[in-house]
Amino acid sequence: MTSTPAGNPLAPHVRRDLPGRFNELDVLRRHWDRFAAVSRGALVPPYEVLVHPSSGCNLRCAWCIGDHVPVELWDEEREQLVMLDAAKDAEERLPDHLTNPANMLKLVRDIVDYEVEAPYRQHGEDHSKVFKVEAVSFSGLIGEPLVARRALLPAFGLLAERGVRYGIFTNAVLMDDACIEALLHAGYVHISIDAGTPGTYAALKYGGRPAGKAMFERALANLERLVRRRSETGSKVEINTSFVMYPENYHEVHTAAELVRAAGADSLRLKQDNSGQRPLSTDQAQHAARLIGRIRTELVTETFLLHEIHRVGQSGEMARSCSTCSITDLMAAVGSDGCLYPCNYHPRPGGFSYGSALEKSFAAVWEGELRQQLRGRLPVICPTVCDPFKNRSNRLLAEAKNVAAAGGLDLLEAHVGDLISDGTYPVEV
Repeated sequence: MTSTPAGNPLAPHVRRDLPGRFNELDVLRRHWDRFAAVSRGALVPPYEVLVHPSSGCNLRCAWCIGDHVPVELWDEEREQLVMLDAAKDAEERLPDHLTNPANMLKLVRDIVDYEVEAPYRQHGEDHSKVFKVEAVSFSGLIGEPLVARRALLPAFGLLAERGVRYGIFTNAVLMDDACIEALLHAGYVHISIDAGTPGTYAALKYGGRPAGKAMFERALANLERLVRRRSETGSKVEINTSFVMYPENYHEVHTAAELVRAAGADSLRLKQDNSGQRPLSTDQAQHAARLIGRIRTELVTETFLLHEIHRVGQSGEMARSCSTCSITDLMAAVGSDGCLYPCNYHPRPGGFSYGSALEKSFAAVWEGELRQQLRGRLPVICPTVCDPFKNRSNRLLAEAKNVAAAGGLDLLEAHVGDLISDGTYPVEV
């Protein structure tokens, strides 16, 4: 049984303008077997693990997401609300256990060694396979991953050796020659730019201090060096950049696009304030939309793409609107303390952790009783701010589970196939 895309219950929950791994449909397209296994009760490794190597950072971005994801909890003993804060100026931060090369290698080795055989259903037939972690991503809630570059380089080497896709989200300021050489074997490098001039960069990302201007130039120079080495070596690493639009910088988005395109980046990703606390005004949003239109007509080519992760003027799509969190069955997160957390917005002192992957194996924590207990409390115990990809994925997966419950996995797979074959959803990236 199949359906037309127009009548497909999944269609309203899928963006048509985001390609490949940026798109929530990719969770069901690329990882159907894993979703199908989990849907029937199997406990298998996540397809991706997000690792925060450090809670320290060399910059002080005014919009650091860690400043906007506090959680209010009721303290039974003190009978009052308490805040769990991940901000850079919080009294406490997670310890940087993963900056220790031995700890990082232990974690990564556990991740790549974790395998589980499980049954799943696909193409109308029952199958079985060995599931493994397919990708490891290094990023941070308040930390810059390359603060821990001494620990990351051996980890990159192990992942490359084992054929596991890895990538990094970085401001690129600390990217030295050794990092660049190691990242040539990565799947992607994502560099946050967020400004079109040194002055704005310094004002928004380094507290207005003059040294911030030099850091802007260094980030661009390191982007150019990475692009040059990719060309010289024939590396296939994707080099992406991003720009978070705020009232103070949105007017430079076209200038920033020109700079990163000239440097050789493959794409520019656009976002807005995920917390909703510093949105663009109506006039600013209209101005930004015009600039984005110019980027599309003047700068976008087959080799330089533009992805609007958050669409200007549609702030409602950023709000968390899911009653269940299914993506956490398919993705994992590890804080700088070496503990597993529900997602990459949870690591904070006193946060909800599944347990330490340094004291136990990654597999033991992932399959542990504490994780099973906490899964049922999501997203009630989550921050009000949600990662945009996970937010969209949860909306899609909720509808996918409804379809499977009513008509079975075969019907759901047919709906997914219809969306892909429709041709209006760009799936290749």
